[in-house]
Amino acid sequence: MSETSSAAASVAVEGKSSLSGAAGKSVLSWIRFLGVAGVGASLDLWTKYLAFKDLGYHPHQPPMAIIPHVLWLKTTLNGGAVFGIGQGLSLMFVAISLIAIAFVVYVFFSSHRRHWVVHIALGLILAGAIGNMYDRIFNHGMVRDFILLAHWPWIFNIADSMLCVGVPLLVLCWLLLPGPRYRNHHTTENSIA
Repeated sequence: MSETSSAAASVAVEGKSSLSGAAGKSVLSWIRFLGVAGVGASLDLWTKYLAFKDLGYHPHQPPMAIIPHVLWLKTTLNGGAVFGIGQGLSLMFVAISLIAIAFVVYVFFSSHRRHWVVHIALGLILAGAIGNMYDRIFNHGMVRDFILLAHWPWIFNIADSMLCVGVPLLVLCWLLLPGPRYRNHHTTENSIA
């Protein structure tokens, strides 16, 4: 075997080793990512449906206590983003949600299959984005909120909760897995092991 053939074979093996670590080529990574997203989005939409079916929507109705002094249910409609910011800009928020979903999928594909915490964080973000985007598209631009906590002034939903857990978790992963160790195209099996 000539030196050039040997060098080409070595490069091919290294490239294959790097690709075999790609989350996009791992069934288990897909199950984690889409499983969390699917369960999370379903839970969000189901709880919204139940809350509004059982409680209805009456803006001046007092909250229903679930855990006294801690947790109440109160249905409300939010035409804005988190904390009610940007009322009436639902089309813009749908566009932002689509960009966020594309970004989440890109980050998933660029991650390594062993970064399971990243996949869970991305699944939570995807679930939250889908849950609230569904409301904006199919509920006249309004997001259904129903969870009210003590010492927290805003009413929220499960999608908001998943976003509030997923985004900081992803940022933590980026801080703990910086630079080349995080991105799949710079990673080989040996450097992760």
